[in-house]
Amino acid sequence: MDSTPTTQHDFFDAEFLSELEELANAGTGHPLESADVPDALHQKLSALLEVEGEPGVLDEERFVELSTHDLTEFTNRLVESCRDGGRREASRAVESFAIFFQALVPTLSPEGASAIGRVFFRLIPTLLHIAYNDFSTSHDNRRDGLEALRNLERVLTEISSIRLAPMESDLIFRSIDQMTSFIGVGEYSMANDVISSQLLSIIERNKLQRALYRLMEAEVAVQRYLKERLGYATPRIRVPEDVPALRDYAPIRIFDEDGLDGERKRLIEIQLPHIPLLSDVVINLVGEETREQYEMRLDALGSTELDVPNDVYRLGLAYKPQE
Repeated sequence: MDSTPTTQHDFFDAEFLSELEELANAGTGHPLESADVPDALHQKLSALLEVEGEPGVLDEERFVELSTHDLTEFTNRLVESCRDGGRREASRAVESFAIFFQALVPTLSPEGASAIGRVFFRLIPTLLHIAYNDFSTSHDNRRDGLEALRNLERVLTEISSIRLAPMESDLIFRSIDQMTSFIGVGEYSMANDVISSQLLSIIERNKLQRALYRLMEAEVAVQRYLKERLGYATPRIRVPEDVPALRDYAPIRIFDEDGLDGERKRLIEIQLPHIPLLSDVVINLVGEETREQYEMRLDALGSTELDVPNDVYRLGLAYKPQE
């Protein structure tokens, strides 16, 4: 099956997009409604959603339009309200999730912030319910509930680092809505086993396949450039002989620059378009004379120090995400 993206704007390859569509449609026959806030909490929820100096209460549309300052104020008030619930472990879990959301939103595009803001807003009644009534009297349910919130954080973190096409975004958030519905009615194991585990698996497997494909493209570009520039049939560099010829900005570049300590350092840089975290990529060099092998992880800018003995090195790239 063709594993390349459907269009240059898509994140998911065709096979993973099909899996995602199946997951998003899995719960359409049995929709779930979030649990209502108990009567005793209605006043707290109403007070939380009041907008000072304005009529009415905060609804979803107004919530996603809040400024960063107002959003911070709101989440702080939510945390304070949850602390009053007296359920220490549950309140800490809710507080952790609220702080996670508060820190995540400023890093997102306007579209991403709006979509994730809607997820959070729909969870507010559930978060209050958890803080005041705990996940459950069952230890297993409490454990599953804590895991469900952590998994939701993982899902939101994963999708915050990628750009989704409109159809992909719709499928992702339909799956997330199912997950939050399960959380809302206390079906934490269903949220974990049915939705989050599958959704995370689809995202992670797609990211791996996409990264390997992009890395292959980068290796081809490096090999082509070295052949055109230096006449090598295979990817290799001679140190120090080839350094002057590879100073220009190109698929592969070797240059000297002053470090923060004032010392002159030699760096090697690789162009890796469409790979979100360049530090997940490692350059492998193998000396043809010494047979010594060197593994050098790229930094966030796609470069790393080239501190190796003089030799002719075969060059390769490997995708090795950091733990």
